[in-house]
Amino acid sequence: MTTYFTSDQHFGHANIIRYCDRPFEGVDDMDEGLIARWNETVDVDDEVWVLGDYSLHDRDKGLSYLRRLNGTKYLVVGNHDRCSPSQTDGSLYVPKYIEAGFTTVVTQAEVVLPAVQSGGEDLQVLLSHYPYAGESHAKQDRHQRFRYRDLGHPLICGHVHTEWKTQLSPRGTVQVNVGVDQWDFRPVTAEQVHRTILAATPA
Repeated sequence: MTTYFTSDQHFGHANIIRYCDRPFEGVDDMDEGLIARWNETVDVDDEVWVLGDYSLHDRDKGLSYLRRLNGTKYLVVGNHDRCSPSQTDGSLYVPKYIEAGFTTVVTQAEVVLPAVQSGGEDLQVLLSHYPYAGESHAKQDRHQRFRYRDLGHPLICGHVHTEWKTQLSPRGTVQVNVGVDQWDFRPVTAEQVHRTILAATPA
């Protein structure tokens, strides 16, 4: 079994193609392209952490795609997910996301990335849709209450789309953006994320 991370598919969101200069001809082409690349990458016995903003607009259609996507899927909610606490009565929609195919729906999580080389160490990381600081386009921080407090733990996130793939927080903590716009529109392995964190860690 391989563990993957991904974020910000925005299934059903036509405008994201223009906002992020995605290489698709329309929303249906984008949705099918994302599904194809996911299934080219992920096997049925793998697990995938989706770090938010899975779908917009026709959310029922987006949720129906879960049955077509390989792997066991866990959702860390983002601001555009209907089940997010940032949405009115968001908690009422959690059962719908579970019924559609997510095994769990949480606002944040902690996981351990296995060592990437013999003699190396495992790495505990935090999972959130939001980086420690920063927005994808707005200057005002609209999501501060949903962010982790930066205590120096590496953070895997989404939310910022094309802004950056890795960035040090104001405190100097490594953050990795696993949004599809940074990773060829497909999930990325835990090993690759771990190597990315190691490469971005200041000496």
